[in-house]
Amino acid sequence: MTPFSPKYILCFFLIMTFSLSKAQTIEEEVAKKSCECIQTKISPEGTISPAETKRCISKSGDEVLKSKDPQEVKRMTKNMEKFTDRLKTVYQLIGKCLPKTDSQ
Repeated sequence: MTPFSPKYILCFFLIMTFSLSKAQTIEEEVAKKSCECIQTKISPEGTISPAETKRCISKSGDEVLKSKDPQEVKRMTKNMEKFTDRLKTVYQLIGKCLPKTDSQ
């Protein structure tokens, strides 16, 4: 195969597509774990307290950060403004899995 043959280009494209489809941002990982936690904490009436929601997010954030390389975690958490932006993104993402109420 030459570097610019159609087979090479197709193979490269498939590898890149597969790699990118599996990639998740830290925010997406935390939100996914948070939503899983929230679903287990919803009361029979279909509600969850803000405190319980925050616990789920904190716990999920801890789990995700502990699974990452310490240098990567240090880089992500050293800038408080960026860290706050990441947290806002997590809250926006979990909004999709929170139970609906009359005020939402």
